[in-house]
Amino acid sequence: MSATMRLAANFRGPVLHRTRRPTTGRRASSTSRGPAPVPPVISKAASETAAEAGVATASSSSAATSTSEAQTLLPAERYIASNRFRVQAGKGPAFEKRWAERKSRLATLDGFRFFTLLRRVDVTAAEGAPAPTASADEEFDYVSMTVWEDKTGYDAWRGGDAFKEAHGGGTLFGIAEMLVSSLRVLRGKPKPALYDGLLPVVMPPPEGTPWKAVGGWRDVSADGVNPLAADVFVASNRFRVLPGREAAFEARWSSRESTLTETAGFLTFLMLRRDALHVEDGYNYSTLTVWKDRASFAGWRAAAKSNAQSRGRGESSGGKGASGQSGSVEAEPMFDGPPSPVMYEGVLALLSDKGA
Repeated sequence: MSATMRLAANFRGPVLHRTRRPTTGRRASSTSRGPAPVPPVISKAASETAAEAGVATASSSSAATSTSEAQTLLPAERYIASNRFRVQAGKGPAFEKRWAERKSRLATLDGFRFFTLLRRVDVTAAEGAPAPTASADEEFDYVSMTVWEDKTGYDAWRGGDAFKEAHGGGTLFGIAEMLVSSLRVLRGKPKPALYDGLLPVVMPPPEGTPWKAVGGWRDVSADGVNPLAADVFVASNRFRVLPGREAAFEARWSSRESTLTETAGFLTFLMLRRDALHVEDGYNYSTLTVWKDRASFAGWRAAAKSNAQSRGRGESSGGKGASGQSGSVEAEPMFDGPPSPVMYEGVLALLSDKGA
């Protein structure tokens, strides 16, 4: 009996045992809250399958805050679902091939805005990247990321036929084969993460964009040996914001002046606020900036560095800095440690007509 058949034979019960999903089972984004949510009932096997498929289980998808705190936070304007993967040495192209050959109609679903499979890359200081604060072993090699208009679209996808079709077809043998394939490629279990998307800045899709969504999924040839060509370049900076300082952090970003829309190659910006009871790595906020390519990012960084140097010269002459106050110091600590940058190439990108 093959490994796939043995695993399927031992896989008992339905894939997911769910109760009706509550609408109040995550961090409150309005000024009122309903009764305490009842989490879905998920078996251990189903939980592992859900993680492999790219969804979060009850342990990582629900959060609650007080009404007074919720009133001070920015409203969510997007909802982002991601799954983070570590792959075995040399197995990156095989992992990408599995994604390229999956059956999906993601781009046809209501509420879909953007998808890409993020492949972590090293960017040198010469290319304008800030120095990383986390070691390569601590980082994930790949992140699948889907941007939805709101959580309603994500919930409908997770509970619908499109999800089953993309993850083993919903059959025991299909799921078992998917799990066996994962064992050959992955290093440890995937780790899902969900976010509220704040302060979106979105450029219209450029004319002739090859990854503009015209169907449910990309038709990309993958041989499992060579990495897929990058569609976009994505820069992220992660923050550990101290408890009680979330509103101040969001207010600082919402009041920032930005010239991103005037920068060549800029496509999308989002501030991500983690939607979880417990954030295992401590990064409760992240910035996400999507660029046409790596050269566009490097060009923006070079310009930003030049502008910062000019402001510094102005401050040394008695002028005001970026905060508007000469020599201003943060009155109360906001962060638990420095921000942590990470860079990616995005492959298999899909984009709605509205942009991300």
